[in-house]
Amino acid sequence: MHTLQARLLPFLIALAALLVAPPSQAQDRDVDELGGALSGIGQQYADNYTQPITDALGANLNAGLFRTAEVGGEGVIPVIDLYVGVAGMGALTSGSKTAFRLSGEDIPTDDGTLTITYPDEDLPTVFGEENSPRNATILDENGQEVGDVELPPGLLDTPIAPLAIPQIGAGTVFGTDAQVRFLPETSISDYGSVSLFGLSVRHSISQYIPLSPVNLAVQGTWQSLSLSGSDDSINSGEIVDASGWALNAQVSKSVPVAPITFYGGLQYEQFGVDVGYTFEATTNQRGNSQTSTTTSTVSFEQDASNNVRALAGVSVTLAVIQLNVDYALAHNNTVSAGVGITL
Repeated sequence: MHTLQARLLPFLIALAALLVAPPSQAQDRDVDELGGALSGIGQQYADNYTQPITDALGANLNAGLFRTAEVGGEGVIPVIDLYVGVAGMGALTSGSKTAFRLSGEDIPTDDGTLTITYPDEDLPTVFGEENSPRNATILDENGQEVGDVELPPGLLDTPIAPLAIPQIGAGTVFGTDAQVRFLPETSISDYGSVSLFGLSVRHSISQYIPLSPVNLAVQGTWQSLSLSGSDDSINSGEIVDASGWALNAQVSKSVPVAPITFYGGLQYEQFGVDVGYTFEATTNQRGNSQTSTTTSTVSFEQDASNNVRALAGVSVTLAVIQLNVDYALAHNNTVSAGVGITL
């Protein structure tokens, strides 16, 4: 019999790695490492199950990219800026899909094709019911039952999926500055490792408009996230390769008598993931006590639902400390806050 201990899937791991509460709180049974969790899930089930996390992760990574449209002049040294801080984001999950239906799927393996038949009922996504659904049945090419799979429950019952990212900004050169987001490859207990890199380049538009009453700028961003299984896992290499880009137009206005700046913007964005792992199932023939293990290479792609967002926020600068908060309207509405030192 094949028992699925799939407590974690790629994007839940990404959120957990970047300051989400430990997923072991969701259920009492043991948590498997990342590679082992994926090894028991078929492509179609994993695709449906993880889509809400892909949406939330894409919404979060493309949030908190700016705090003002002013390029140069916000630091204590005129024209030269240096910003070091942390951006915290939270994608609201109220509109996320919590359940799906799937009758079954075929999984080609080294020894033939296995068919998994699922219960005729709603199956939870990661944001769905935390009670485990009934097991799915594994059939061989002759339609004979040779095992079963324990289906994963929902893992996150939360109104907001949070994320936190360190970032460094510097400028300006000809009215242009840059911002880097970076998380070196970091091992997370037995679950594997995660790494993140992002680069934003922004250019001032208001510098070309004499006596402009507001600051205007445009910005382009590219980000990449990678997740790998632990060294002793069947999926020890890279399991998830995620990347995305965003283009935005920014506007801001500072209050003359107070260190307060109101800002907003429109942004077009895309975020997608490539998932690749090895499926492994232990099966036995009816009436035969001997078991065998079969494997299959599984891969699929997902795109986050967010494409366009509109946001508005406010930032406050106290000496060298800058605080900001904003709210974005999109497929997944997102709240973002930041704190940093500006010089």
